[in-house]
Amino acid sequence: MGGQRKTFPAMKALVAFEAAVRLGSMTAAAREIGTTQPAISQQIRSLEETVGGALLDRSGNHLRPTASGKRFYEDLSPLLSNLDSALERVKAGLSNHVPLITISANFGFSHLWLLPRLHLLQLEFPGLRFQILPMDSRDTSNLHDVDLAISFDQRDVRMESEIMLAPEKVFPVCSPAFAEQHGLWTDVTVSELRSLALLHMDERNPRWLDWARWSALAGFGSIDEKTSFTFNNYPLLLNAAIQGKGLTLAWAALVDQAIQDGLLVRLGPTVIRDDHGYLLRTRHRNNSLITPVIEWFRSSMAHANS
Repeated sequence: MGGQRKTFPAMKALVAFEAAVRLGSMTAAAREIGTTQPAISQQIRSLEETVGGALLDRSGNHLRPTASGKRFYEDLSPLLSNLDSALERVKAGLSNHVPLITISANFGFSHLWLLPRLHLLQLEFPGLRFQILPMDSRDTSNLHDVDLAISFDQRDVRMESEIMLAPEKVFPVCSPAFAEQHGLWTDVTVSELRSLALLHMDERNPRWLDWARWSALAGFGSIDEKTSFTFNNYPLLLNAAIQGKGLTLAWAALVDQAIQDGLLVRLGPTVIRDDHGYLLRTRHRNNSLITPVIEWFRSSMAHANS
């Protein structure tokens, strides 16, 4: 066997297959690679001839790997990702090129959690460059143009590339002066919720808890929100709470530093939704360049969300 010459499939065929399975579409794979759908189809057909069997199930409306195709994809994907990292590292060693990792995240997470820790990320990985792309739509889960996408959402157990960084923990916060003025040092009561100024976002997004749904989950039932004030982004809302304008709901991972610095007082009760939280999605799950960065996010957020 050692003297037998091995025949390997063309690299283009391997890349086409990996992209088609990952994106669930030959058209999407062609768009990402920069070629045409017929070319992708032909390359995958050539790969199937090389391995001696079907790797894709083309019978339905959606492209799916066969059982053999799924096993092959799971073996192939990390190899291609690591090859990409190896090329980046050798380029960096032969020139002034420094690998760039792009990270997309919603505006609140970028402003309140990531940017204050960006220097720590850079210190941990001095051989990498990072580009932060703040986004506030569901496009943060789009992995075509970024290496890591962090968003707040409900977990989808079907997505193997999805990592839960921090389950949702939500509780009321206010400024120390506001807490002292109204005697708020432990759990808030129904009467306090109905009489005090409540601050919240002006867009009702089903992914995020508002005061009404938080109160229901906390066991308070419905509350009168006539005294509420609305803001168009979360950092602005949190700043209003720091200035003593009222109570607001806070997500543990985003406000830990403000609480430690004495800018906000954490009240109760805390509502936890294990199936919601900050999720990280990546197409480089087993990449030797990206994996340590993912682990940095995982450990850093676990500490902030404790």
